[in-house]
Amino acid sequence: MAKQADLLRQWIEEKTGEATRDVLKNRIEGSRVMAVTSGKGGVGKSNLTLNLAMALADRQQRVVVLDADLGLANINIMLGYEPQYTLWDVVQEKVPLRHTIQPGPHGIRIIPGGSGIAQLAALQSVEISRIIEGFQELEGECDWLMIDTGAGISANVLSFVLAADEALVVTNPEPTALADAYGLIKAVWESSGSVSLKLVMNRVVQKESALQMGERLTTLSQRVLGRPVEFLGMVSEDGNVARAVLRQEPFWSLYPRTAASQDVGAIADRLLDRIPPPKRGGWGAFVRRLTHTWSALEDSGDSQKKGSV
Repeated sequence: MAKQADLLRQWIEEKTGEATRDVLKNRIEGSRVMAVTSGKGGVGKSNLTLNLAMALADRQQRVVVLDADLGLANINIMLGYEPQYTLWDVVQEKVPLRHTIQPGPHGIRIIPGGSGIAQLAALQSVEISRIIEGFQELEGECDWLMIDTGAGISANVLSFVLAADEALVVTNPEPTALADAYGLIKAVWESSGSVSLKLVMNRVVQKESALQMGERLTTLSQRVLGRPVEFLGMVSEDGNVARAVLRQEPFWSLYPRTAASQDVGAIADRLLDRIPPPKRGGWGAFVRRLTHTWSALEDSGDSQKKGSV
């Protein structure tokens, strides 16, 4: 009898654990805010953001993509359309943030940035606050807010990365790209960020070599900086990606069976299958962190300017 009772308790615990994991896996009380960033330009960050967003949408996720590459936004260019309103219109108080949202492929929604607008790259706190206020209206309207940041370690980039719940650092196997990725990771940790960092190796030709490089970079971060970085996956070098770019259509739509699409799908699965998932702060927590980090980084920049006078 005692043995039967123990088995019953074990069965109940297992079923309860399964139910708990299902609830955690499918909970929707807050959006997952993910920044997609890179240490240098030209590594395919924006293209990966767009196609990964569609892969998540095809897995029944509601996704909003924020093109936060301020001044050099190009998500709309990759899709071949000119948005009616952009973040620059929000800064100028022409329209609220909600009115900039554009429908995208596979059901995603896009908040366009301003391309070729130098003023966007040098926003002050009063101006960025107009964008931040708009985020607060969107709480609960999506499962994912994916932020395509600029490249490098400027205050604009770090503000969005530090405010996110998690960040994908996109690089490729080239030594300069790897060095810049490490520089970005170092800058995030030195800014006392608590964001969960993940590494994606893009445009990979030799997977075994790229895997070694990725693991070397994550190991270096843990050993030297004392902070973990998860190696999330690789995306293959694929001629169909360039063909899709020339046609201004996502490769996820044009070539769903191509190697790059399969790799992006695998990354989407890894993001969704993690149990328990990363803590979701939602739009509200993202807004609070963005306000704090923007202000802190701006104050730091002002102090450095005064010290150099």
